[in-house]
Amino acid sequence: MKIKKFSLIAAIIAFIALCAVPGVAENKAPNQIPGEVAYIAYPVTITPDSNLADWDGIPISKVDTANPKSPDPAQNQYFEYALAADDKNIYIYMHSVDSKIITGKHDTNFWNEDSMEFYFNLTGNFAAKAYGPGIFQINVNPGSIGAKFLTITGVNATSVKVTGKVFKTTDGWAFEAAIPLGKFVPEHGKTIGFQVQANGATSGDRNSQIVWSKLDVKNQSYANPSLFGKAVFFKVGSTDVPAAK
Repeated sequence: MKIKKFSLIAAIIAFIALCAVPGVAENKAPNQIPGEVAYIAYPVTITPDSNLADWDGIPISKVDTANPKSPDPAQNQYFEYALAADDKNIYIYMHSVDSKIITGKHDTNFWNEDSMEFYFNLTGNFAAKAYGPGIFQINVNPGSIGAKFLTITGVNATSVKVTGKVFKTTDGWAFEAAIPLGKFVPEHGKTIGFQVQANGATSGDRNSQIVWSKLDVKNQSYANPSLFGKAVFFKVGSTDVPAAK
């Protein structure tokens, strides 16, 4: 009986400890620290096909820090994102609330109309102020909704074989994408540079921008990677939440 009693007590203590870790007991990764640290659920494999069932249990984070928000309350007031990874890819989901999609009006300058962007720095040099191998910006636009490919632009975008799908939602549009890790090896607690943002237009040129990183207050991430925030790989089932390095 004593053994059973002690086993029950140990189980209760373990459960309490797990619940004490923010966002871990109910999710596959901790919740973001807004504008500073995102967590990448690992190892999780996502099929970027617009079926969001793969993201079950992975925190979807809201971003509403604007520079500025759209003058139209039904457009580009916020966006959402989520991150996951396995040994081969990082996966990202982004969703924009947008009642009127503006696309295909600025040739390849997709940043000047409705579009969403993500940035990664896989080099470990988070002070880098210029782009180089392993640091890239990917702009995804809604012009390829329903297509079997992504139309992308961005700094070093052609060096990364991003795949995924853009799709319409009831309140706007979204995409899922897979980004090859190459020789980068993910592990619990490993940190990378990370940034996400949404561009919005109500009729013509961009007139709103929602930016995640607190370091980037003047829309300079496209030129200066040191303004990215950070993302940390989190092994699913872990009870510790590693700090960004």
